[in-house]
Amino acid sequence: MPDLNNFTYARLQKLVAVIFIGCLMVLFLSGFDTIKSKARDVKRRADIKILIKALDLYHDKYGKYPDSVNDWQGWDLSISYNGGKAEFINKFKEESFVDREIKDPINDVAYHYRYQKFQAGDYGCRNSFYILQIANFELPTENNGRGECLELNWTKQAPNGYTAQDFD
Repeated sequence: MPDLNNFTYARLQKLVAVIFIGCLMVLFLSGFDTIKSKARDVKRRADIKILIKALDLYHDKYGKYPDSVNDWQGWDLSISYNGGKAEFINKFKEESFVDREIKDPINDVAYHYRYQKFQAGDYGCRNSFYILQIANFELPTENNGRGECLELNWTKQAPNGYTAQDFD
């Protein structure tokens, strides 16, 4: 005759093992989303450095930063808006300042790159300048870049993004 105490104990051990493995899976999968978000944010930071370098190369070659084409409220976007493409990024690719298409890993309304060239006097800045932004990071960030004119702090326009500014 089987021993019911051992049988129950063995089943309890298996149940505890299954619950433990299930908890580990839940922890891993919940942390996996954070890891993926962090990886996308790291790519965004790498992309912005590449775009800043491309802007500098463009400026060295032409003596000015590229004009924006007013895709959306004056901004060139990495997302397609009104059927347009990211003209500033396409210019860099055509000129071989970048070797690949650069776009945000998600590249939608909330997560994208944007560029705009402003004229001297705009927002109280004496010289013409550009603003290049990562619209948003997925995880909170403390390094929001820099960009400010007398009348507007550009970093406040992308509070959980990144802003780069340079003057002609």
